[in-house]
Amino acid sequence: MSMFSVKLKIMKYPAEKIGLTSHQAGEQLKRYGLNELPQRKTTSAAEVFLRQMKTPFAYLLLGATILSAVIGDKLDSFLIGGILVLNSILGFWQEYKASKELEELRKLEVEYARVERGGKQTEIPSSEIVPGDIVILESGDRIPADGQILESYALQVNESVLTGESLPVAKSAKKEENLVFFATTVVFGRGKVLILQTGARTKFGALAETLSSIEDEQTPFEKALASFSKVLGLGALAVSALIFILRILQGYDVSSTLLFSIVLMVAVVPEGLPAVVTIILALGMRKMYRKKALVRKMIAIESLGTATVICTDKTGTLTKNEMRVKEVSIKDTKEADFLKCAVFCNSASLILKEDEGSFDIFGDTTEGALLLWAKDQGKDIDLMRLQGKLIEEIPFNLETRKMTVLWEEGKEKTQYTKGAPEVLLFESKLSEADQKKWEFRYQQMAKKGLRVLAFSKDKEFLGLAGIADEVRPEVKEAIALTKQAGIKVVMVTGDNELTARSIGEEVGLLSFGDEIMIGSQLNDLSEEDLLQRIGKVKIFARITPQEKLRIVKAYQSLGEVVAVTGDGVNDVLALKQAEVGVSMGKIGTDVSKEASDIILLDDNFATLTVAIEQGRLIYNNILKVIKFLLAGNLSEMLLIGVAAIFSLPSPLLPIQILWINFVTDGPPALALGFDTASRHLMQIPPRKKLGLLSKDSLHFIIFGGVAISAFCFFAFYFTFESLGLQTSRAITFTVMIILQMMLPFIMRRHHGILSNKKLLASVVMVLFIQVLIMVFPPLRSLFKI
Repeated sequence: MSMFSVKLKIMKYPAEKIGLTSHQAGEQLKRYGLNELPQRKTTSAAEVFLRQMKTPFAYLLLGATILSAVIGDKLDSFLIGGILVLNSILGFWQEYKASKELEELRKLEVEYARVERGGKQTEIPSSEIVPGDIVILESGDRIPADGQILESYALQVNESVLTGESLPVAKSAKKEENLVFFATTVVFGRGKVLILQTGARTKFGALAETLSSIEDEQTPFEKALASFSKVLGLGALAVSALIFILRILQGYDVSSTLLFSIVLMVAVVPEGLPAVVTIILALGMRKMYRKKALVRKMIAIESLGTATVICTDKTGTLTKNEMRVKEVSIKDTKEADFLKCAVFCNSASLILKEDEGSFDIFGDTTEGALLLWAKDQGKDIDLMRLQGKLIEEIPFNLETRKMTVLWEEGKEKTQYTKGAPEVLLFESKLSEADQKKWEFRYQQMAKKGLRVLAFSKDKEFLGLAGIADEVRPEVKEAIALTKQAGIKVVMVTGDNELTARSIGEEVGLLSFGDEIMIGSQLNDLSEEDLLQRIGKVKIFARITPQEKLRIVKAYQSLGEVVAVTGDGVNDVLALKQAEVGVSMGKIGTDVSKEASDIILLDDNFATLTVAIEQGRLIYNNILKVIKFLLAGNLSEMLLIGVAAIFSLPSPLLPIQILWINFVTDGPPALALGFDTASRHLMQIPPRKKLGLLSKDSLHFIIFGGVAISAFCFFAFYFTFESLGLQTSRAITFTVMIILQMMLPFIMRRHHGILSNKKLLASVVMVLFIQVLIMVFPPLRSLFKI
């Protein structure tokens, strides 16, 4: 069906400018379905299981099973085959669970759109938009479907997702420029759009058909793990080959030695590590979601653990984003004009809540505060707007710092403007004395922490309004916690320096000697001067998007790891540049969310602090798993290697080695991922950006591996002559299991033994099974004890 034919059918609805009725929308939804793109084909459980059998390690185990059968060792053949099946089941469970966790996380982010239905504005999930809906768009919104423009006020759209052209495209109701497309982004102005096509029928839907078949790219963290595993595999191959050659030279049988070398190589490499890490990350992401932080990119978890600077917005992050007019100062007898300017020079609207006692604000919260104030003055906003007509609008932007509308009422046209006082006081028809008087009033209001707006009618000054956004009560404690954790918090805001200072002092951001820098001062500094001064600055005020980007780059050039919070189009450059981009879930625009790594669902700075703590915890838990597995595997390799060097029989049999590897890669490793944060976690400075393993981690792995192997070697050596090979192996086997089960508790020196009940239970289970192996005759026979 062509776009044109859909358009013709839509136009049959009786009242195009009031949108669809609920009944019409329901009928369209049945006819066209949800406004969703084709979903990527999911992998079935059977495919995931078969994938476990196609790994190099699975092939090696299969070869070992066949080789055992060929040389007549049916028991080993059976046991190694059983280990292969168990490993495959474990790998299947880990990968399938991880994929399901990630799949659920992708569903958590629901986008909404503002539509007109039955003459009323409402907010609905974008998936429920249907052909015929009228959608209201503002700067920063992502367009939810293909459509035709009905009204345009300086509307500009970035269509680079479709065309590759980064420059915005002007849109209007004119025939040659009246179409907008799904997934493109409004970068300037606002407008109304009649939806023509949804879901797979959109222009972007054709691209999605192709994209849905492309596999997800690995994150850098996953790539590092994969690379790390390959290095381990090659190392294990080299050591196994050396042991094989050494044993052959010592006169051992080729077939049994080859079998042993294969098993040793398979057991030493922690092939389940990537899957275990993925589960820990996915479960950690879900835990962070429950704490109101939605992680969109898995690598952000690692970056959070290294953050040294947070460049935070003020409005909605440090404050509640519930703007209210607290103070007005109106020029002589201009109250009526002041009220009209507040209502007409305003793109927001109010929606009565179900309790009929309060209103939701659609649009900018500052403009909404002006409408609420006008209602408090007894004005009917809807009636006022119906009595006139908006002819032209120049939206607010950071360059001009003002908004202007041309309003027609009867035959009279009036220009209303609101914006920054320093701009309107200069432009308005005021004497020099009056300018100084009103500038003094503005400064006094700003010192109270108010956001001050000036108003004018046909360039005649009308007065000032002071708007306050209350500080979130939990922010002061959160900032104190970040300071304790060695993280510097810097406010970067478009507000004036006086308002920013007031908020900064209230939340404990400013200390003696700290500086405040405004955008004009920033622009006067060279890069060298900025790098010298930036360490003293705690608040940047009157900052543009390019200046915010420059601030982030300056911190990064000093070696800082930067997290940036933002909610609008003006924040996208900094969000992309930062190691961790954090957008707001409630007030954040679609484009800022797309550019971010993490979304704060409650727009609260304190939640970011919680997310940082969770990020550190998740990374620490992953490191614990890696250290636990590698230290244990290294101990096995050293034990076998040293025995070979001294021409001693192998202290462990192949089946024993495989069993040790199986039980350590399983429940204990996973349980480490559930560790809780120690009280010291947010009392240490951020870790430096290193590779997967730091020097301390490598020291632990080497020391742990050497210590365990040495203890086991001496246990084997001193019991071999007196108790015999079989008993000596049984003792060594048990000692190896016990010592490896002690490793997690040594790593968790800041935790009590009972603090991770899952870990304790898994260790007890492994030790209980080991006791059964030692005392239960059938199991003793299986493990040749």
